[in-house]
Amino acid sequence: MKKILAMTLAVCMSCMAFAGCGSSDSSSSSSKAETAANSSAADTADGEDSSAADENASDSISAKLLAEYPVNDGAYDVAQGATENMLARALINEGDTSRLAEKLDYALNNKKETTKICFLGDSITAGSGANSSTNQYVNQVKSWWEENISYYVDVTNAGIGATDSYCGVHRAQRDCISVDADIIVIEFINDADDEFYASCMDSLVRMCLSQENNPAVIILEPSCEDGSSPQAAHLKVAQAYNVPMISYHDAVMPEIEAGNFTWKDVSPDNVHPNDNGHIIMAQCITNLMSKLVADIDNVEKVSTPFDPSTEAPAGNPFENASLGSRDTADTVKTVDEGTFTDVATFQKFEGGWGTTTGGTAEFEITAKNIGMLYMKTTSGKQGTISVTVDDQDPVLIDGNFPNGWGDYAKADPIYSSDETATHKVKVEVIDGDAQEFQILNWLVS
Repeated sequence: MKKILAMTLAVCMSCMAFAGCGSSDSSSSSSKAETAANSSAADTADGEDSSAADENASDSISAKLLAEYPVNDGAYDVAQGATENMLARALINEGDTSRLAEKLDYALNNKKETTKICFLGDSITAGSGANSSTNQYVNQVKSWWEENISYYVDVTNAGIGATDSYCGVHRAQRDCISVDADIIVIEFINDADDEFYASCMDSLVRMCLSQENNPAVIILEPSCEDGSSPQAAHLKVAQAYNVPMISYHDAVMPEIEAGNFTWKDVSPDNVHPNDNGHIIMAQCITNLMSKLVADIDNVEKVSTPFDPSTEAPAGNPFENASLGSRDTADTVKTVDEGTFTDVATFQKFEGGWGTTTGGTAEFEITAKNIGMLYMKTTSGKQGTISVTVDDQDPVLIDGNFPNGWGDYAKADPIYSSDETATHKVKVEVIDGDAQEFQILNWLVS
């Protein structure tokens, strides 16, 4: 059954107030208001949203862990790092640790063999909020590995500010899978806590687990100042695939709510960890690794290849997801670039199409699902485009980001169906004062 995002809803999305996890840093996390609007569209198209039940399950696990590992008895200097109870609460889903134990055991017994670790995420993974690269959680984990496991470790930081797991699953092959990582840590605070983002994480985790080298996969869950996070949606996926999930949210938020320290003690804004927060986040990850190392002779260390018959909790809608550019004619063919003659580039996204004079462009895209990664800018020059897939109703996408914290790459779903087909896609800049627009990549799966 074909599904298309309605033009009216797209207009509403583009008018949403930019709030939530934004900050003055151009690499900051993006708006949960907008991502929630996108995911609500997908929920409406795909069926009833079960996020309430997932949230209840998540709350129940968190409550049980909090009862077992209560908050500190009084004020605590968070600069000392995480308490044992904070670390214990963070392990919200231990899952099957055999893959991780296998990688640890191999590294311990082959000191000069390089272990590859990839961190796939947003601005938090990129390091925003930390005052030095040394204190960024990714580099803290790297330092721990060098000191406790082996100096031979190759870390890939695939964090890109303001991205979510919808963008993440489409760039995973390029940014993560291609490096043959032994361990993959996934972090996306920009996701909304709903079925759409559960489906994105579903496809992303499944893609990682199915690689031939049996990489260990860990989901990392940060938090916003108000306590919001996509934890319930991500936990649904972690439990279905039995992978470890670590909740920085559950480590710090109960302490803050108890008045033992404040949010400002762990963050300079409303989402990014500061040095203290990054260090605690890393400790939450290395605590799991330390537990396995301490009992390495007894834990299961033989991983098994991923079973493709494993049920996908959200249907694995973004199977074989990838980025489409000028260089990927097998999935995206430029039929007529029209006025979109500029080669659009931003951050790590290249080979796109841009115009400064309005106009149109036409494409042929072979996929089940089609999305667009495009520029949102504060310049006031970015216009609104209509995107028409075959004979479907057009979807409107607004590239303007008035009074925002900076320019960023935004990913929107446009079209979804149950079968792979080649679609005619027309892009047209709507008449108005703003006539610039940059398509960074197409999102195809």
